[in-house]
Amino acid sequence: MEPLFQSQTEYTFDEFKRYNREILYKVRKVNKTIIMLEVILLVVAFLTKDLTYVAGALFVPLIFKLTFSFQEKRAYKKNPQLHNMLITHRFYTDYIEQESKFGVVTIFHYQIRDVLETSTNFYLLTASNGTIMIVKELCSEGLLEHLGKLKVIKMGEETIA
Repeated sequence: MEPLFQSQTEYTFDEFKRYNREILYKVRKVNKTIIMLEVILLVVAFLTKDLTYVAGALFVPLIFKLTFSFQEKRAYKKNPQLHNMLITHRFYTDYIEQESKFGVVTIFHYQIRDVLETSTNFYLLTASNGTIMIVKELCSEGLLEHLGKLKVIKMGEETIA
């Protein structure tokens, strides 16, 4: 059977960083955690009249950013077999085939938990740590429309026609 659409993604460090930040900020809601910590520190500063907590609140975003940058680099370095790996995605009516040097995996639309869209990519979340990364600039107009439909349908209840 011929695929409806096909796309490729190169698994570079930049793509990994984009993906990691989207997951942290949109799925895991890190921004809310940062704001909560800042509010707590500011309340403690107000109650104790200790300005040290204000300084701590100012450094919370920087600390998170540095920690995440370090973790990103470490996670990427831990998997050298993935560096610059080319992944081909073939899109069919109700499933996606993902092919790499490790083989071919079939992901049915009902297995996709969520679809995140950014200005540069689509991220199809299949599990707590499984994601299909699709670079928009490498997609045909038809594929972008297909992914947009996939984003709005209820997973597992409909197919894309």
